[in-house]
Amino acid sequence: MKKDRNIKAAVKSLLHYKFRTFLMMIGVVIGIAALTMVVSAGLGSQKRVIDRVKKFGLQSIIVWAGGGVTSQSTGGTPTNTLTLADAEAVKQEIPSVGSVAPIGRKSGVEIKYQDKSATTNVWGTTPSWVAAWDWDVTEGDFIDEEDMTSLNRVCILGTTVYKALFDSLANPVGARIMIGSVPFEVKGVMQSKGTSPRGGDMDNRIFVPLSTFMKRVDNVDYISAIKVLLNTPGDVDKTVSQVNALLRNRHQLSAGQPDDFNIVTPTEITKVAKKVAGTFNILLIIVSGIALIAGGVVIANIMLLSVNERRREIGLRLAVGAQPSDIHRQFLMEAVIVTLVGGVAGLLLGALGIELMRQFSKMPLVISWASVALGLVFSGVVGIVAGYQPAKRAASVQPVEALRG
Repeated sequence: MKKDRNIKAAVKSLLHYKFRTFLMMIGVVIGIAALTMVVSAGLGSQKRVIDRVKKFGLQSIIVWAGGGVTSQSTGGTPTNTLTLADAEAVKQEIPSVGSVAPIGRKSGVEIKYQDKSATTNVWGTTPSWVAAWDWDVTEGDFIDEEDMTSLNRVCILGTTVYKALFDSLANPVGARIMIGSVPFEVKGVMQSKGTSPRGGDMDNRIFVPLSTFMKRVDNVDYISAIKVLLNTPGDVDKTVSQVNALLRNRHQLSAGQPDDFNIVTPTEITKVAKKVAGTFNILLIIVSGIALIAGGVVIANIMLLSVNERRREIGLRLAVGAQPSDIHRQFLMEAVIVTLVGGVAGLLLGALGIELMRQFSKMPLVISWASVALGLVFSGVVGIVAGYQPAKRAASVQPVEALRG
């Protein structure tokens, strides 16, 4: 019963001093709203990591020419350490490999269509690209064997390139564009893939037959990478070891020499994506933590002032039989109620903020019961911490001195 009376007294006091209650609550509302959005952004980041790894392929690896920082995967200087023969050897000699897609890549190529131009990356590919990357066209057709053997000057546009050159043209198939100084016919438009695991635009690409790329675009006799699709995801580690041994043997590398290639696995892609997402989340957590601390300081200061202003009230209650523990519980209850109500309001404000961010940005956001529970727990903790010292001071008031004052 005492607890019920303390709660009623706390609620009555808070309603009596509405503006003061609002001032105490506003900091918590902002802090919990920020925390809710942070948790949602964190969950969204995890989803984004999973989506990016899926784009790479859970049962695939990619071998880039060059070792370490010279790898093409980091945009380094092109190297000639991989060949079409290497790709064929990987396919033929390693049982766990389902298919391979050799890749040629040239960055910063100028392309034109009528009076429009853009700069993009040109990728030389083979028909096996579709299976290896699970990435097909939405318009037209992909590269076929005839294109490869005849060195056809055909290309497939990524959606970013398509929008840059053709605006709202419904179907660019059959149009002729310039890739560098070479004319190409548009054969299709790729599905949109969005952001790559490393944060780049996967749709800002043009795909051409690898044979055409090597002879008419880049004039090289080597390739940039080999995408390897495995039969099962569980073969990744074993396959990496086998590919490593095979290529080292083919490239005649002795035991003391470093690899002249770089093998990227889904695990490494996950690490990169999590690192990028983690840095962003840490920044948001710091901001929301500062907001919550500021809210707690505001509550503590206002309640300390409230204790001084309500000394007669406290003295009168003590004089008519209330115990110091009752006063302590009442003031502590006031702080907790303020923060819990503020927490609920903050959760609602955070949900509204999340919905607005979904509407006006591409940031993935996920609302879960975890964010709701975390918001309420944090608001309660802030209330207890912020209200403890004011409650202790209120309980120590001497009734005679308070009534005399």
